[in-house]
Amino acid sequence: MRKLIPTRPLACLLSSAALLFAAPAQAQTPVAADNLQPGLEVCYIDGLIRHIDEMVRLEATKPCEPGPNLRLLNSSVGGGTVLTSNLNDGVMARITGLIHLDTAGTYLFTFESNDGVRLEIDGQMILEDPDVHSDRYAEYGRMDVTEPGWYPLTVRYFERKSTSTLRFFWQPPGTEGTMPKVPAAALAHKGA
Repeated sequence: MRKLIPTRPLACLLSSAALLFAAPAQAQTPVAADNLQPGLEVCYIDGLIRHIDEMVRLEATKPCEPGPNLRLLNSSVGGGTVLTSNLNDGVMARITGLIHLDTAGTYLFTFESNDGVRLEIDGQMILEDPDVHSDRYAEYGRMDVTEPGWYPLTVRYFERKSTSTLRFFWQPPGTEGTMPKVPAAALAHKGA
């Protein structure tokens, strides 16, 4: 487990404080857990963008190439291919599946990324760090869960040039201290 230390201390402190006092997203109803397969599905779009909103717009017009499933989100590459794509630069990844939230209460989430990332759970935006940047941690996102179970998850991520990093962390209810990476056992997708 890794202790997360933001690279923008004051900005993160103020933003995190605002997020902690803002109303968290509410998980509604979990989905049926039948026919689940391990890992998350991913599809790739090529192109150099500077903001995650550009990716959302391009998803409607550019082809999305399916890639091998991602067992978990824990990647940091100096100059090689991004995630499971065959591209080194100009990569957008739409990652979909389910996350298992097995305890009622408030979950905290963050990403370490390079470049932009956006997390949605149960159709609600939980956090984003939407623009071009070097490796850094996103501000915390929160979600209240009243009914444990599997919830739909979408991660949008892009890498513009050079290095790439995408690491997913959480803090389940009732835990303190460092935030561990979201384990592979908590990530799945529906089988055919």
